[in-house]
Amino acid sequence: MTILLIDYILLMRVLALYHQNKKLAASLRAIFGLEAAFGLGALVYSVIYEENFVGRLAEGATVCLVTRSPPKVWGTLFWAIPMLYAILLMVLALYNAAQHWRELVGFSQFNLLVVLIQDQAIYFIMVIFCCVLNIISVQLYIQNSLLANSLNALGSPSILSVIGSHVLVHLKEAGERQANGGTSYRMTTMSSMRLS
Repeated sequence: MTILLIDYILLMRVLALYHQNKKLAASLRAIFGLEAAFGLGALVYSVIYEENFVGRLAEGATVCLVTRSPPKVWGTLFWAIPMLYAILLMVLALYNAAQHWRELVGFSQFNLLVVLIQDQAIYFIMVIFCCVLNIISVQLYIQNSLLANSLNALGSPSILSVIGSHVLVHLKEAGERQANGGTSYRMTTMSSMRLS
């Protein structure tokens, strides 16, 4: 769920870079919907397939146990699909940045664009990092419990939640610093839009 929320934020940012292009918006939202549907489907399938039951450790202490683990391919796909969507968003953001770079010979005038691209790149790197660690932990059976738990902790979506918060706060701070007047560089009046 965390990855979906942050992917949606990045989707909105990419669409802002492309001035809310209708065809691009429809395509990206459809792909986002497919990503969300697959994530939900994989989650439901895994819960049903695992056949969860409650076990007793001691008097008054219970634990959830599973009868069987889902196929490894589901775990791999569960992490590979968000990674592919992040790659798509990053490619679109970099393509747009390259166009602006060619038009303007640098980003010195557009601090807000730099903030958007930097945040997208940071999040992209972290998504790749988390997804790869989770795919490794799904595909490999690691007997060393410390190593297995370390991989799971480092690949935790909680890290992406922290990065997602940074993405929102960093953009707000850029707007408050009056980077490009806090608005799009194509705006003619400052009163027509405020970043809050």
